[in-house]
Amino acid sequence: MKTLNLLIRFLIFELCLLTFLSCNKKFDEPPAYIPPNLTPTLTIAQLKAMHVTGSSETITTDDIIEGVVIANDSSGNFYKQIIIEDSTAGIAVNIDDYNLYTSYPIGRNVFIKLNGLILYDDHNLIEIGGSKDANNNINPIAAPVKSNYVIKGTINNPVVPKVVDISDLNDGFQNMLIQLSNMEFNEADTSKLYADTSASKNAASYLLKNCSNKSITLRTSGFASFAGVNVPNGNGSITCIYSVYNTSKQIYIRDTSDVQFNNTRCNGGTAVQTNIANIRSMYAGHDIKIGAYKIGGVVISDAANKNISGGSVVLQDGNAGISIYFGGTITYNIGDSIVLDVTGDSLQNYNGSLEIKTTGGTLKPTPVATGKTIIPQELAISQINANINNIEYTLLKIVNATASGNATYSGSNNLSDGSGSITLFTSSTALFANNNLPTDQSDWIGYAKSFGTNKEFLIRNTSDVTTSGGGNNGDGIELTTSPFTLNLDNIATGLPKGVFVKLSSSSTSVGIDGAFTTNQSSWSNTSSGFKNYASATGLTSSSSSTDQNAATNRALGIKQTSATGYDPGAAFVFEINNTTGKTNLALNFLLQSLDDGVGRTTTWQVDYALGDNPTTFIPVTTSPSTLITDGTFANTPVTVNFGNALDNQNSKVWIRITTLSATTGSGSRASTGIDDVQITWQ
Repeated sequence: MKTLNLLIRFLIFELCLLTFLSCNKKFDEPPAYIPPNLTPTLTIAQLKAMHVTGSSETITTDDIIEGVVIANDSSGNFYKQIIIEDSTAGIAVNIDDYNLYTSYPIGRNVFIKLNGLILYDDHNLIEIGGSKDANNNINPIAAPVKSNYVIKGTINNPVVPKVVDISDLNDGFQNMLIQLSNMEFNEADTSKLYADTSASKNAASYLLKNCSNKSITLRTSGFASFAGVNVPNGNGSITCIYSVYNTSKQIYIRDTSDVQFNNTRCNGGTAVQTNIANIRSMYAGHDIKIGAYKIGGVVISDAANKNISGGSVVLQDGNAGISIYFGGTITYNIGDSIVLDVTGDSLQNYNGSLEIKTTGGTLKPTPVATGKTIIPQELAISQINANINNIEYTLLKIVNATASGNATYSGSNNLSDGSGSITLFTSSTALFANNNLPTDQSDWIGYAKSFGTNKEFLIRNTSDVTTSGGGNNGDGIELTTSPFTLNLDNIATGLPKGVFVKLSSSSTSVGIDGAFTTNQSSWSNTSSGFKNYASATGLTSSSSSTDQNAATNRALGIKQTSATGYDPGAAFVFEINNTTGKTNLALNFLLQSLDDGVGRTTTWQVDYALGDNPTTFIPVTTSPSTLITDGTFANTPVTVNFGNALDNQNSKVWIRITTLSATTGSGSRASTGIDDVQITWQ
């Protein structure tokens, strides 16, 4: 009996093991995709030929059409519909549902079972609908039954536009993907947005013309995600969906990548002033000719000391920079402000970084001003390496970094600050190439770029290198050149060195570390925390979350709640290594009240403390004297003069923007931001 029991147990174990392995196999190997067993009985052109303009036809036969999705609602420029085409024609399929692009992405093959659907036209544009209401209006296909009519097929099918001329367009091209060449907006319209971004969300229509003066209307919905983008000024190709409205010919784009107007305008055009960031955004993985634009900026390269390719200059405008190659001899000095017409110049990738190559014989413009100052952005090397595509050719500062490698600057050396390493590159032709490489921990000013797969940091001259000294040089701000400025636009990569966020602050304690979320957050988000907000500068209280996320001007902020340490006790803290040799320090910043839907009022103060581990924070007078954030959208400039209180300190200096008293009123608490922080001294 005992032997029999053991045998039974063994057989049960084997059965369980086989079952387990079988289950594992099914789990690890999902079933292969099986396309629907459907065959189209009509082409789209044959279906459309069944329609009589001005009427509607309810389809009662079991016919099927097949097509590939060429447009959907992903950008908001098409509403509750997908556009499909086969080799013969295109048609819109109206579906009463949102986010159709998730089920019907561009390139998906679909089959439409037509029995029960309605063929009709909207002002002569033929479409497919679902049913009629009591007033004979055509409704879209109802969401709950869409899968009964619109059957998913394979994905990633090629979607290639038909290249046509405006004069070729007729009703046979309705709802087909086409491409028009040598197109441009009227020059007077190039300062305008694609559509209305106000609460009205009105659509906009612009006339496009080619170099033969043939024209067509581009129409864009006010609900398109790109409605707030400026239309481009150049000339080029546009990929679009052809449409009609009564007898008018119209086109719609799916998003701005459909518009490649990067060439010179038909008549050369009048160059429109733009910024370097906009020019950089035109690069789409291949060299292009730039349209009728001019850019301005401040020279941050040093031709005289020759640590730059001959004939090149580095120009910075705001938070964006670029290398410009003229050829010949460059005589610009650091701080020269120039305005350059780049019409017809090439935007190209040169060894991994973007460069504008001017056309042969381009005159080098005379500076419009000299002695302009660009404040370097202080970043750790790890932040530079992670974000080099966005910050290349902008003036940067690396604090407390050590160089190693060669005996001299010449060639490639290693620069490390504890967070990471980057190649410190110096051309053998630089005047300081044979100077001894400093081995002490130092502060380095220069710009970064890519060279192939390598990331490089270049100084302009030896004045860009200063030995860190005095006080505690740990995590604090090193005051080198007045003013010291933090615009906070790059906080998506982390807080700048020496900037901290604290909770549970008091008059005797700096507080405990708070958590900062680098991801963008909307002003109305109700979760507590220190956040990456859009700055109030340039926006309004009604700016949508889309507008906020698109804003490059950022602010360091906090959403207060009843969570411990937030109300009171929240603080923005600036730790300065020392103020040796500096007097009459002053602080300027923007205090921003961002959420107009709150009921409580927060009162802020500015205070300071001295020493490595301070236990006393001293409040100071501000202008304006009362600093509050509440339910009123505001962007308030604040000035603080410390007098002689912070003069010539050889240890740490702490400055806080903090709230040490509880909020007043009722309801939710404020979303507060600070921006454009500036410290000055004599």
